[in-house]
Amino acid sequence: MIRRFLRATSQFALALGVGLVLFSGSCRSVAQSARGVIQPTVAPTATAAAGTRALTIDVEVTDKLGHHLRGLQASDFSLLDNNQPQKLVGFRSTEAVRQAANQVRVVIIVDMINSDWDTVSREREQLMEFLTEDKGHLAHPTSVAMLTDDGLKIERLTTMDGNAMEADLNGTNSVFRLIGRNTGFYGDVDRMEMSLSQVSQLAAFESEQPGRKLFLTISPGWPLLDWVGMQEDMKQRAWTFDSDVQLTNGLRDAHITLYALQPYELGRVNPFYYQTYLKPPVNVGDAIYPDLALQVLAEHSGGRVLVTGHGVTEEVNDAMRDANAYYALSFDAPAATHPNDYHALQVKVDKPDVTVHTNVGYYLDTQPTESVKK
Repeated sequence: MIRRFLRATSQFALALGVGLVLFSGSCRSVAQSARGVIQPTVAPTATAAAGTRALTIDVEVTDKLGHHLRGLQASDFSLLDNNQPQKLVGFRSTEAVRQAANQVRVVIIVDMINSDWDTVSREREQLMEFLTEDKGHLAHPTSVAMLTDDGLKIERLTTMDGNAMEADLNGTNSVFRLIGRNTGFYGDVDRMEMSLSQVSQLAAFESEQPGRKLFLTISPGWPLLDWVGMQEDMKQRAWTFDSDVQLTNGLRDAHITLYALQPYELGRVNPFYYQTYLKPPVNVGDAIYPDLALQVLAEHSGGRVLVTGHGVTEEVNDAMRDANAYYALSFDAPAATHPNDYHALQVKVDKPDVTVHTNVGYYLDTQPTESVKK
């Protein structure tokens, strides 16, 4: 069943160009290509037509206490595209708690590739506690996926029955990955490739489902490879840039908001180091491996990075509250001036002391760069 699932998601992503990176190659081929670049199967995203292209972004607005603001009107919002005001051509206020038809799908992702045995064991125990809260009734349609060395594992596709999901998890003999201290560059590349590949496969499948989705990824994040630095050649930068373009547009088009939950990282490493790399790459020369970090991708998609250290149950509950209320804003994107034309987005709300979470930008006229074309 899983093989058929992965085959279907790959075919869907390639056929419709959802803009997600579906990587290919074994660990051996990855290691061999690491001197240059991990080779993805590039699926170009939709090209902007002459004139404009209608885009929709999901927006969350919270007050200074973190409570979601409900009841806002289109007139309360202003949207800037590359610092230029844009007229809203569509607006929808969604309170998923009250509108069953608009319920947000939640996918909880357990990262077994980048976490050690003890950490994953604790995560599973606390995840099962979360699933059985409130007598096992889940507020939103939920599924659980696992990133593993043997590929993406899906415990149950979608359910609101937490007890049934807990029983599935309890009966699963999971394959754990023991992270060695001396994995080296090839080991880091291996883990990065597997992580991106499996999240992309899951996103390709979920893009077929209507409505908004939250991906709650319980993970320390995959290797940043930040120490490669200026040693990255243009081929590596081209791969990184193309992957970032496709992931950025693909997640937005599929209405997927990515979250990074790090319940056990406090005191071990600096959990906010990723913030050094939050500036999106505008062109190939700007692209570096940390652009594809889980935490960076999460914030760029409008999601959050939770590093409270309170455990899985608390952080999942915190993130799931974001599914209760949001706004969908539509606008006509201007015509692209060149291939892979980056546009920064900014949404402002005419209310005091509010925080806005949404996509930080998008790319138009997306094309593979010359250095990675076949």
